[in-house]
Amino acid sequence: MLKTDIAFKTDLNKNFLPFITAFMVFVASITFATALIGNNLAKDWNNHMNNNLTIQVLPDMSAKIPSQEIEERINNITTILKQTPGVKSYYAMTRSETINLLKPWIGDKIDIPLPRIISVQTSNVIPLNTKTLTSEIKKYSSLIKLETYETWMYDLKNTISAVQTLLGMIIVLILLTTAVTISYATKSGLNINKKVINIMHMVGATNKYISTQFSRQMMILAISGGSIGYVISCIIIMIMKTISKDISDGIIANFEFSSYVYLQMLIIPIIAGIIAKISAMLTIRKELNKMV
Repeated sequence: MLKTDIAFKTDLNKNFLPFITAFMVFVASITFATALIGNNLAKDWNNHMNNNLTIQVLPDMSAKIPSQEIEERINNITTILKQTPGVKSYYAMTRSETINLLKPWIGDKIDIPLPRIISVQTSNVIPLNTKTLTSEIKKYSSLIKLETYETWMYDLKNTISAVQTLLGMIIVLILLTTAVTISYATKSGLNINKKVINIMHMVGATNKYISTQFSRQMMILAISGGSIGYVISCIIIMIMKTISKDISDGIIANFEFSSYVYLQMLIIPIIAGIIAKISAMLTIRKELNKMV
């Protein structure tokens, strides 16, 4: 199906077109993969944050013994959490754990009362009423902050959406550049094969037949180059995935790339081949009309 009936001269295009298409497909595939990674990370963070909230218990400096008073409040809060529907588990950080957490910034010799953190994991089955929980907790003190991450996740989603839109525009720009490049290469190829085309006209070949044969050859060159770019991009992704496995913490540790995503990336070289076919066809028909 992809073979041509005419042996066009392709001294210029057989090297230039596959190379430029490979480069364009590589850049577009990496950009597309980056957008997919951002989407996967956003889903992972959203699932994680939706099932977690934190309660920050601030020390009451007006109390006679602030360290003792904050312990009493923490005990009261954990009692409320134990009786609240939708709370799967909770953990209150001890003072020593809080000191260890702050040690890199303020050292280990701390004589002042410190705020404490209670991390809460919510149930996937029973919904948690955060407003009711907040009002119950604040009966004991106003020196309590409950963070549900909703605002943070909303801003994060908007940021990721904006980045993905930008990446999508970059991919479109790359594909348009590929179309222009193929159009230029097609014109050059037609000039090289002018004598062949004139002979084909003399023996009765129609412009439609010539354009079909020539555009098919351009598509073959584009697909061959696009396949190379796709393979290189997959290798780069595999290397990134291997490196991420050695990182135990941080954002990159959440980097996951299933085999299904490689299939999604395959759409880039396919689109490049289609663009090559259409761009070459339109350019050839326009140029052949000038020759008549």
